Amino acid sequence: MARPLRITYPGALYHVINRGHRKERIFRRTADREQFLERLLFVAQKYRLIVHGYCLMDNHYHLLLETTKGDLPRAMHQFQSSYANYFRVKYRLAGSVFQSRYKAVLVENDDYLLRLSVYIHLNPVRAGIVEEPADYRWSSCARYLTGEKSDLVDPTRLLERGGGVENYRAILDEIGADKPEARLIYGANSVLGDEGFFGEALQRVQKKIDPRAVPEYRKLREVSVDTIRQAICAAYGVNEERLTTRGINNEPRKAFVLLLKRHTALSLGEIGTLVKMSAAGVGMAARQFEKEVADDAGKRKRIEKLERELAR
Repeated sequence: MARPLRITYPGALYHVINRGHRKERIFRRTADREQFLERLLFVAQKYRLIVHGYCLMDNHYHLLLETTKGDLPRAMHQFQSSYANYFRVKYRLAGSVFQSRYKAVLVENDDYLLRLSVYIHLNPVRAGIVEEPADYRWSSCARYLTGEKSDLVDPTRLLERGGGVENYRAILDEIGADKPEARLIYGANSVLGDEGFFGEALQRVQKKIDPRAVPEYRKLREVSVDTIRQAICAAYGVNEERLTTRGINNEPRKAFVLLLKRHTALSLGEIGTLVKMSAAGVGMAARQFEKEVADDAGKRKRIEKLERELAR
Protein backbone atom coordinates (compact mmCIF):
# COMPACT_ATOMS: atom_id res chain seq x y z
CA MET A 1 0.00 0.00 0.00
CA ALA A 2 1.34 3.42 -0.93
CA ARG A 3 2.15 5.81 1.87
CA PRO A 4 -0.20 8.79 2.27
CA LEU A 5 0.99 12.03 0.77
CA ARG A 6 2.88 14.30 3.17
CA ILE A 7 1.92 17.92 2.55
CA THR A 8 4.62 20.12 4.04
CA TYR A 9 5.11 23.84 3.82
CA PRO A 10 6.28 26.62 6.15
CA GLY A 11 3.57 27.46 8.66
CA ALA A 12 1.73 24.13 8.38
CA LEU A 13 -0.11 22.83 11.47
CA TYR A 14 -0.21 19.14 12.36
CA HIS A 15 -1.70 16.67 14.80
CA VAL A 16 1.04 14.03 15.07
CA ILE A 17 0.27 10.62 16.58
CA ASN A 18 2.08 7.34 17.03
CA ARG A 19 1.83 4.31 19.29
CA GLY A 20 4.02 1.46 20.40
CA HIS A 21 4.70 -1.62 18.31
CA ARG A 22 1.79 -4.06 18.82
CA LYS A 23 0.32 -1.36 21.09
CA GLU A 24 3.05 -2.01 23.65
CA ARG A 25 4.18 0.65 26.11
CA ILE A 26 6.57 3.30 24.85
CA PHE A 27 6.95 4.76 28.35
CA ARG A 28 7.82 2.43 31.22
CA ARG A 29 9.18 4.89 33.76
CA THR A 30 9.10 8.58 34.56
CA ALA A 31 12.57 8.95 33.08
CA ASP A 32 11.28 7.73 29.71
CA ARG A 33 8.69 10.49 29.50
CA GLU A 34 11.28 13.03 30.57
CA GLN A 35 13.63 11.81 27.86
CA PHE A 36 10.84 12.01 25.29
CA LEU A 37 10.07 15.64 26.15
CA GLU A 38 13.74 16.61 26.30
CA ARG A 39 14.33 15.14 22.85
CA LEU A 40 11.20 16.85 21.55
CA LEU A 41 12.56 20.17 22.82
CA PHE A 42 15.92 19.53 21.15
CA VAL A 43 14.30 18.77 17.80
CA ALA A 44 11.90 21.71 18.12
CA GLN A 45 14.83 24.07 18.61
CA LYS A 46 16.90 22.49 15.86
CA TYR A 47 14.17 22.49 13.22
CA ARG A 48 12.29 25.54 14.49
CA LEU A 49 9.11 23.71 15.30
CA ILE A 50 6.41 25.37 17.40
CA VAL A 51 4.92 22.91 19.90
CA HIS A 52 1.34 23.97 20.63
CA GLY A 53 0.53 20.99 22.87
CA TYR A 54 1.17 17.35 23.75
CA CYS A 55 -0.13 14.39 25.72
CA LEU A 56 1.92 11.27 26.53
CA MET A 57 -0.09 8.15 27.32
CA ASP A 58 1.44 4.77 28.20
CA ASN A 59 1.51 3.33 24.68
CA HIS A 60 0.98 6.36 22.43
CA TYR A 61 1.52 10.09 22.14
CA HIS A 62 -0.18 13.15 20.64
CA LEU A 63 1.65 16.28 19.49
CA LEU A 64 0.33 19.54 18.07
CA LEU A 65 3.10 20.95 15.92
CA GLU A 66 3.69 23.85 13.57
CA THR A 67 6.59 23.92 11.13
CA THR A 68 8.32 27.18 10.30
CA LYS A 69 10.53 25.63 7.63
CA GLY A 70 8.24 22.98 6.14
CA ASP A 71 10.44 20.03 7.08
CA LEU A 72 8.30 17.93 9.41
CA PRO A 73 9.45 14.56 7.96
CA ARG A 74 13.10 15.32 8.63
CA ALA A 75 12.41 16.58 12.15
CA MET A 76 10.17 13.65 13.07
CA HIS A 77 12.59 11.09 11.66
CA GLN A 78 15.37 12.38 13.90
CA PHE A 79 13.05 12.70 16.89
CA GLN A 80 11.54 9.22 16.72
CA SER A 81 14.85 7.58 15.86
CA SER A 82 16.53 9.29 18.79
CA TYR A 83 13.89 8.20 21.29
CA ALA A 84 13.62 4.69 19.85
CA ASN A 85 17.40 4.24 20.11
CA TYR A 86 17.32 5.42 23.72
CA PHE A 87 14.44 3.05 24.55
CA ARG A 88 16.04 0.03 22.87
CA VAL A 89 19.38 0.57 24.59
CA LYS A 90 17.86 1.18 28.02
CA TYR A 91 15.62 -1.90 27.96
CA ARG A 92 17.90 -4.07 25.82
CA LEU A 93 15.30 -4.53 23.11
CA ALA A 94 15.56 -5.50 19.46
CA GLY A 95 13.23 -4.43 16.68
CA SER A 96 10.72 -1.62 16.39
CA VAL A 97 9.66 0.59 19.27
CA PHE A 98 6.89 2.34 17.35
CA GLN A 99 4.04 0.70 15.46
CA SER A 100 4.96 2.45 12.22
CA ARG A 101 6.04 5.81 11.00
CA TYR A 102 4.03 8.55 12.67
CA LYS A 103 0.63 9.75 11.45
CA ALA A 104 0.48 13.48 10.71
CA VAL A 105 -2.92 15.10 10.22
CA LEU A 106 -2.68 18.44 8.44
CA VAL A 107 -4.83 20.98 10.30
CA GLU A 108 -6.38 24.00 8.60
CA ASN A 109 -6.06 26.75 11.21
CA ASP A 110 -5.96 27.74 14.88
CA ASP A 111 -9.70 27.09 15.34
CA TYR A 112 -9.31 23.41 14.49
CA LEU A 113 -6.06 23.22 16.46
CA LEU A 114 -7.76 24.68 19.53
CA ARG A 115 -10.48 22.03 19.38
CA LEU A 116 -7.86 19.32 18.95
CA SER A 117 -5.95 20.53 22.00
CA VAL A 118 -9.08 20.11 24.14
CA TYR A 119 -9.71 16.54 22.99
CA ILE A 120 -6.04 15.64 23.41
CA HIS A 121 -5.84 17.09 26.92
CA LEU A 122 -8.89 15.03 27.89
CA ASN A 123 -7.21 11.72 26.97
CA PRO A 124 -6.19 10.91 30.57
CA VAL A 125 -9.73 11.68 31.79
CA ARG A 126 -11.29 9.33 29.22
CA ALA A 127 -8.75 6.67 30.21
CA GLY A 128 -9.75 6.98 33.88
CA ILE A 129 -6.26 8.04 34.99
CA VAL A 130 -7.30 11.41 36.46
CA GLU A 131 -10.56 13.23 37.08
CA GLU A 132 -9.20 16.65 36.14
CA PRO A 133 -7.12 16.97 32.94
CA ALA A 134 -4.76 19.52 34.50
CA ASP A 135 -3.77 16.93 37.14
CA TYR A 136 -2.13 14.77 34.49
CA ARG A 137 1.58 15.52 34.62
CA TRP A 138 2.41 14.38 31.10
CA SER A 139 0.33 16.75 29.01
CA SER A 140 0.43 20.48 28.32
CA CYS A 141 -3.03 21.03 29.85
CA ALA A 142 -1.74 22.64 33.04
CA ARG A 143 0.04 25.26 30.92
CA TYR A 144 -3.25 26.11 29.23
CA LEU A 145 -5.08 26.49 32.53
CA THR A 146 -2.45 28.84 33.97
CA GLY A 147 -1.47 30.58 30.75
CA GLU A 148 2.18 30.09 31.70
CA LYS A 149 4.81 29.51 29.03
CA SER A 150 7.54 26.88 29.15
CA ASP A 151 10.60 26.22 27.03
CA LEU A 152 8.59 23.62 25.13
CA VAL A 153 5.02 24.98 24.97
CA ASP A 154 3.56 28.47 24.73
CA PRO A 155 -0.27 28.33 25.02
CA THR A 156 -0.79 32.06 24.44
CA ARG A 157 -1.82 31.92 20.81
CA LEU A 158 -4.47 29.22 21.14
CA LEU A 159 -5.77 30.68 24.40
CA GLU A 160 -6.30 33.99 22.64
CA ARG A 161 -8.18 32.16 19.90
CA GLY A 162 -10.28 30.33 22.49
CA GLY A 163 -11.20 33.36 24.60
CA GLY A 164 -8.72 32.99 27.45
CA VAL A 165 -7.98 30.59 30.29
CA GLU A 166 -11.44 30.57 31.87
CA ASN A 167 -13.18 29.91 28.58
CA TYR A 168 -10.72 27.09 27.83
CA ARG A 169 -11.49 25.59 31.24
CA ALA A 170 -15.22 25.82 30.47
CA ILE A 171 -14.74 23.96 27.18
CA LEU A 172 -12.85 21.18 28.97
CA ASP A 173 -15.60 20.88 31.57
CA GLU A 174 -18.32 20.84 28.91
CA ILE A 175 -16.75 18.06 26.86
CA GLY A 176 -15.47 16.07 29.83
CA ALA A 177 -15.05 12.36 29.19
CA ASP A 178 -17.20 12.31 26.06
CA LYS A 179 -15.56 10.31 23.30
CA PRO A 180 -14.88 12.49 20.24
CA GLU A 181 -15.87 11.52 16.75
CA ALA A 182 -12.91 10.23 14.79
CA ARG A 183 -13.39 12.82 12.04
CA LEU A 184 -12.87 15.61 14.60
CA ILE A 185 -9.46 14.21 15.47
CA TYR A 186 -8.20 12.66 12.24
CA GLY A 187 -10.23 14.47 9.56
CA ALA A 188 -10.44 12.79 6.18
CA ASN A 189 -7.39 11.44 4.38
CA SER A 190 -5.15 12.93 7.10
CA VAL A 191 -6.50 16.45 6.52
CA LEU A 192 -8.65 18.27 9.07
CA GLY A 193 -10.37 21.37 7.73
CA ASP A 194 -13.18 22.78 5.64
CA GLU A 195 -13.93 21.70 2.08
CA GLY A 196 -11.31 23.02 -0.30
CA PHE A 197 -8.54 23.14 2.32
CA PHE A 198 -6.73 20.12 0.85
CA GLY A 199 -6.47 21.81 -2.56
CA GLU A 200 -5.38 25.09 -1.00
CA ALA A 201 -2.72 23.27 1.03
CA LEU A 202 -1.30 21.63 -2.10
CA GLN A 203 -1.02 25.05 -3.75
CA ARG A 204 0.90 26.39 -0.77
CA VAL A 205 3.62 23.75 -0.97
CA GLN A 206 7.03 25.32 -1.59
CA LYS A 207 5.75 28.82 -0.79
CA LYS A 208 7.64 30.70 1.89
CA ILE A 209 6.19 32.41 4.91
CA ASP A 210 7.36 35.77 6.23
CA PRO A 211 8.80 34.99 9.69
CA ARG A 212 8.08 38.55 10.79
CA ALA A 213 4.36 37.79 10.50
CA VAL A 214 4.45 35.13 13.25
CA PRO A 215 6.02 36.28 16.54
CA GLU A 216 6.80 32.72 17.71
CA TYR A 217 9.26 32.25 14.84
CA ARG A 218 11.64 34.84 16.22
CA LYS A 219 11.99 32.91 19.48
CA LEU A 220 13.21 29.74 17.79
CA ARG A 221 16.83 29.23 16.92
CA GLU A 222 19.43 26.78 15.78
CA VAL A 223 22.65 26.39 17.73
CA SER A 224 25.69 27.49 15.75
CA VAL A 225 28.65 25.21 15.08
CA ASP A 226 30.97 27.68 16.83
CA THR A 227 28.78 27.69 19.94
CA ILE A 228 28.87 23.89 20.14
CA ARG A 229 32.61 23.80 19.43
CA GLN A 230 33.39 26.35 22.15
CA ALA A 231 31.11 24.66 24.69
CA ILE A 232 32.76 21.26 24.18
CA CYS A 233 36.29 22.64 24.29
CA ALA A 234 35.50 24.44 27.55
CA ALA A 235 33.75 21.44 29.10
CA TYR A 236 36.53 18.97 28.30
CA GLY A 237 39.47 21.39 28.54
CA VAL A 238 40.72 20.64 25.02
CA ASN A 239 41.62 22.69 21.95
CA GLU A 240 39.67 22.71 18.68
CA GLU A 241 42.14 20.37 17.00
CA ARG A 242 41.07 17.61 19.38
CA LEU A 243 37.57 17.70 17.86
CA THR A 244 38.86 16.53 14.48
CA THR A 245 41.49 14.06 15.72
CA ARG A 246 40.67 10.38 15.31
CA GLY A 247 40.78 8.09 18.32
CA ILE A 248 38.64 5.41 19.93
CA ASN A 249 38.67 7.17 23.31
CA ASN A 250 38.29 10.71 21.98
CA GLU A 251 35.09 11.62 23.84
CA PRO A 252 35.20 15.35 22.91
CA ARG A 253 35.11 14.44 19.20
CA LYS A 254 32.25 12.00 19.76
CA ALA A 255 30.34 14.66 21.70
CA PHE A 256 30.96 17.17 18.92
CA VAL A 257 29.52 14.79 16.31
CA LEU A 258 26.48 13.96 18.44
CA LEU A 259 25.65 17.57 19.32
CA LEU A 260 26.12 18.76 15.74
CA LYS A 261 23.67 16.06 14.64
CA ARG A 262 21.14 16.94 17.36
CA HIS A 263 21.36 20.72 17.44
CA THR A 264 22.14 21.95 13.94
CA ALA A 265 20.46 21.54 10.57
CA LEU A 266 23.69 20.22 9.02
CA SER A 267 23.50 17.06 6.95
CA LEU A 268 25.63 14.05 7.88
CA GLY A 269 27.92 14.89 4.98
CA GLU A 270 28.38 18.47 6.18
CA ILE A 271 29.16 17.25 9.69
CA GLY A 272 31.60 14.76 8.20
CA THR A 273 33.48 17.57 6.45
CA LEU A 274 33.89 19.36 9.78
CA VAL A 275 35.20 16.33 11.66
CA LYS A 276 37.04 14.61 8.78
CA MET A 277 34.69 11.63 8.58
CA SER A 278 32.37 10.12 5.98
CA ALA A 279 28.62 10.73 6.18
CA ALA A 280 28.07 7.06 7.01
CA GLY A 281 30.77 7.29 9.66
CA VAL A 282 29.05 10.28 11.23
CA GLY A 283 25.76 8.40 11.51
CA MET A 284 27.46 5.34 13.01
CA ALA A 285 29.55 7.41 15.43
CA ALA A 286 26.50 9.31 16.66
CA ARG A 287 24.53 6.09 17.24
CA GLN A 288 27.41 4.40 19.04
CA PHE A 289 28.02 7.38 21.29
CA GLU A 290 24.29 7.62 22.11
CA LYS A 291 24.55 4.03 23.37
CA GLU A 292 27.64 4.90 25.41
CA VAL A 293 25.84 7.88 26.91
CA ALA A 294 22.81 5.75 27.80
CA ASP A 295 25.00 3.13 29.54
CA ASP A 296 27.54 5.43 31.24
CA ALA A 297 26.22 7.80 33.95
CA GLY A 298 29.30 10.01 33.77
CA LYS A 299 29.04 10.55 30.03
CA ARG A 300 25.30 11.06 30.31
CA LYS A 301 25.75 13.83 32.90
CA ARG A 302 28.38 15.57 30.78
CA ILE A 303 26.21 15.53 27.66
CA GLU A 304 23.10 16.62 29.56
CA LYS A 305 25.02 19.53 31.08
CA LEU A 306 26.30 20.57 27.65
CA GLU A 307 22.80 20.43 26.18
CA ARG A 308 21.38 22.52 29.02
CA GLU A 309 24.00 25.15 28.26
CA LEU A 310 23.21 25.08 24.54
CA ALA A 311 19.49 25.49 25.25
CA ARG A 312 20.01 28.76 27.12
